[in-house]
Parts: sequence; C-alpha cells; structure tokens
Amino acid sequence: MATLSKERDALRGTVQAYKSMFDTQQQLITELRAATVEAKREEQAVRVELRKQNIPGNHLMSVETVNSLIQARIKEREQVLHSPRRKCGLGPTDREPGILGKIGHLALVQQDDIARVLSWHMAADMDCVITQTTAKAKDVYQKTQGKQQVLPLDSIFRKNLPEWDKPLPLERYRPSFSATGNPIYARNLLEFPKEEQSCKIVFGMLLGDTLILDTLDHANLYRQELVKYTHCPTILTRSGDRIRSNGKFGGAMNKAPPIDRLKGCVFGQPLPIAYHAVCTQIETLERFKSALSASAAAQDDLQEQIEFQKLPETAAKLKEFKDTEQRLREVESKLGMTLPNRIPSIPKQQPPRTGGGDAESLAEPVLKKPKPEPGVIPAPAQGVQSPRGRARKPATPKASIYTDPIPSPVVENNNTPPRSSRRIASMTPVISEDGRKRLKKST
Repeated sequence: MATLSKERDALRGTVQAYKSMFDTQQQLITELRAATVEAKREEQAVRVELRKQNIPGNHLMSVETVNSLIQARIKEREQVLHSPRRKCGLGPTDREPGILGKIGHLALVQQDDIARVLSWHMAADMDCVITQTTAKAKDVYQKTQGKQQVLPLDSIFRKNLPEWDKPLPLERYRPSFSATGNPIYARNLLEFPKEEQSCKIVFGMLLGDTLILDTLDHANLYRQELVKYTHCPTILTRSGDRIRSNGKFGGAMNKAPPIDRLKGCVFGQPLPIAYHAVCTQIETLERFKSALSASAAAQDDLQEQIEFQKLPETAAKLKEFKDTEQRLREVESKLGMTLPNRIPSIPKQQPPRTGGGDAESLAEPVLKKPKPEPGVIPAPAQGVQSPRGRARKPATPKASIYTDPIPSPVVENNNTPPRSSRRIASMTPVISEDGRKRLKKST
C-alpha cells in the first residue's frame, strides 16, 4: 500500500508537469494567432489609407519597396521646403518670455494679391511688437529708447472684438441676395503658425470686419446694397483698391503699390499644400512599414511554434505523458480495490417490549375529569373545538428511550390516578384573560 501511494504521488506530479507544459504551449499558439490577425487588420487599414492618397499598390508589396518610396518622398519634401517663397523682410524680435513677435511675423497669407493689399493696408502696424503684458511692453519700449511700437494684449478691450466665424453682413439682412466678387472677411485669409488665440485677438482688433472682394466694381455694388440696412466696413479688393468705411475710394492713398515696392514689409507665405500632402504620405508610409514588419514577425513566430509542435522530441514527450496517465489510472485502480471499507455501521434500536408487567410505558395516566367549580370555565373535552378554533387531539403515548424496563403503575378499575399524578389530578384547567390555558389548584 505504501509503495503504491508513493508511486501514485510521483505519477501525479509528473502528469501535472506535462499538463502545465502542454497548456503553456497551446496558450502561446493562441496568443500568436490573435497577434497575427490583429497585425494583419492594422496592415489592411493603413493600406486603405494609402490608396486614398493615390499611392500605387506595386510600391506596397514588401518592406523594401515601402522603404524606397519613403526615401523618395523625403527628397521631394526637402525640395518643396527649400523652394523660394514669399517671406517677411522685417527684422526679428528678441525671443523672450512674454513677447509674441512683430505683427508681420505673426500671420501668413497664401495668395500674393491678398498679401499685397493686406500688407499695404496694415503697413503702419506691421512693425509693431505684441507683448502679453503692459509691463513687458514698457520694458521693450525702454530698451529701444521709445523707437519701437508695442501693443500689450492686456490693454485690448475684448468685448468689441468681432466673432471670427460669423456670417457676412449682407447675408444677415438679405439671405437670398447673391453677392458677386467672392466677398470674404480679410481675417479669414490669415494663417497663424503659433499662438493662434492671441493672434486672433490682435488681428480681430486691427482688421475688424474688413472685407475683400475681387474688383472695385464688385466692392461698390456690395457697399450700395449693404448701406441700405447697416454700416459698411472697409472693403479691399484683390486688384489693390480700397474703399474706406466712410465710402471714400480712389487716389494714390487708396491704391496698393506693387508688392516689390513694399520693401519686405509684407506677410510671409506658408508652405504649399503639396508639402503637407507629402508629409502626410511619409507618416502613413512609416505606419504601413511598421504594420507590415509586425505582421511578418507575428506570422514567423506562429509558424515557428507550429513547427516546434511537430518535432520528434515533442511527440515523444506527448507519448510519455499519455503512458504516465495510463499508469496513474492503473495505480489508482489498485489502491481503490485494496482500500478497506471503513464506513461505520449504524446499530438498530430495539423496539420497546409490550405486554405484561415488564413492559415499558411512560404514557400519561388517565385522569378523572374534575368537577367544575362555580365561576370557573371548564376545559373543553377531547375532540371538542377549543376557544381558539382548533380541535384538541388526545395525547399520544411516548416511546421509551431507556434500556432497563420500568414497571408500569397498576391502573385500578375505578380510574383512580396513581400516586405520582395525584397533584396533577388536583389541578383544574382554566382559561386566563389573555386567552391562554392554565392549571388551577382545586379547593
């Protein structure tokens, strides 16, 4: 028995070790399959994005082809970045905390004709330095000995600033009117490379609701319709004309000079849309390259693990595991056959003996019905409905729990109670005020 028990314990440990090893391998395969599916899904999603960006499918076959396309796009981006474009010729400001920069450096304009008329219209403000606080503005003023224009943001009354995206003025009064000349707010043609919210405050205060239309005729027509309902703001034209808010136009003071005569005091030009498109393609290609590499790596790991399952060593371990399980079942079967049955038996109780003077009896003796006293309510007889609505049942004799027989008392024929129950016989059952049944001593 002891030898079989030791062998069983050793076999159980071996089986448990094999099970743990095989479960780990199976769990690894399941995780590798899930990783392969997820990597493939990510690869397909990025591939769809590249198709939307007009990337040829033959460049997405492998990591090498994708890498070659990335290098080509990087060269293209460098060419666009270093291509000549309009720049602001104003001198730079000191890069100190609290200084945003000059107005000419804070905004960019894509179109040359818009940059020409806006730069000329704001020529008096282009060299002004914007600061966050009045204290910083004073510091710049003192350093330049009062020669530098400054404008602190905390001194601007912001309640009168226009809403940046509100509709055109004539659309609010005549929604059905089809305005010609492509009217647009001048502020909507500006691009802010940094500090966008602060720049919107500055240019919203300087430009207000200034409009830009194509030609002077379009501007005059628009003004004629607008003054029928409300005040008309300053209108600039892409051809370089200006109609002031009071309606005055014409003359040298209201005509913008050529852009080369502005002497660099002009808004710079942002990077072209092609630059941003190339940057987006490069970023997407990098993501696709990473997804492609991850998918290939996950597939290789899964295939390696599957091949490991087919090795002869793994098959031998599996056979050894099955043999060990079979041997464990045999040992447990032997131990189950040799183990004694130690279930304790429950002894049966002997029924009580009846008959004769030696019979055991603890039954209550039959009592005589006492005579009711005056003023006392007699107890209901056996089988009669009780005051609570339930019939009383006769008492059932209880079985004995003793082993030694006890002689039962002799009951006389005149129904006289024995000595042990004379006290009970002298008691009379009564019903108290709370409805309970009690025994009262007879007088």
